[in-house]
Amino acid sequence: MARNTKALRSDAKGRAAWTPDDLATGFTPEFSADQHVGTALRETFGAFAGAVADNMRELDLSLNMWFILRALWEADGRTQVDLAAKLRLTPAAIVGLVNGLQDAGLVVRERSETDGRAYCVYLTALGRRVRTKATRLALQVDAKALRGFSVTEIVTLLNLLQRLRSNLSE
Repeated sequence: MARNTKALRSDAKGRAAWTPDDLATGFTPEFSADQHVGTALRETFGAFAGAVADNMRELDLSLNMWFILRALWEADGRTQVDLAAKLRLTPAAIVGLVNGLQDAGLVVRERSETDGRAYCVYLTALGRRVRTKATRLALQVDAKALRGFSVTEIVTLLNLLQRLRSNLSE
């Protein structure tokens, strides 16, 4: 693990602290949630995912089923390959998830009119109706997580996360 040769300052709790200049010059902190962005984001996602999954059980949806429904609410009729790419899941995983959604009556799968090898996934009337309740359940998690944050802090957080994603996609 790379360590900066500079002596680290300590914060009020005695934890290692660094300046933005340290990070810009190649400082790599220890791998812990309070000192490594990737680890902190992973652990934060895990907390969010667990809370959303708990809420979605009320609708008999897994977290990944919720993600598929969200993608279809944005653009109905996506191909399974497109869903896999958007959600960063394997095509095989998408097939199983779509099967579950189809068994629940939330989606139907049809062969693409433009590519006979591809299947498109469409929301059913029930799949469209579940949107309001599922979204409310997911937003409950956001509300809980954002307790005590000001609107300015929330906007700043979202902007910073977008910058991280942009930096990583370059």
